[in-house]
Amino acid sequence: MSSDTDFYLYELDNTTLNFILSLSQKELDEYIYALICRFYPKVDKTDEKYINLKKAYKASFALEKIYRVNTLLSNNYTAIYTKTGLIKEVVLDLYDIGMEKVVIN
Repeated sequence: MSSDTDFYLYELDNTTLNFILSLSQKELDEYIYALICRFYPKVDKTDEKYINLKKAYKASFALEKIYRVNTLLSNNYTAIYTKTGLIKEVVLDLYDIGMEKVVIN
């Protein structure tokens, strides 16, 4: 369960997630600014890290929506979340698949 210091994206109900995704760019930027101020208070708006966090929040909201509506993804992959409202990674549930090469792109 989320506390005042934690924000887990998977705990948002669909209505709230859809509302966030339907915000105008300006409103979404303001919402993300509030999240960054809450969880990363030392990051200045002019820092490259701020820009990267802003992109990560936008991508996480979009990925969460896709993950929820696509049962093929949600039944075969596990989403790993941060305490600050981001999706860190999505991992294949089939762990024992052999000696395939790992490529990090």
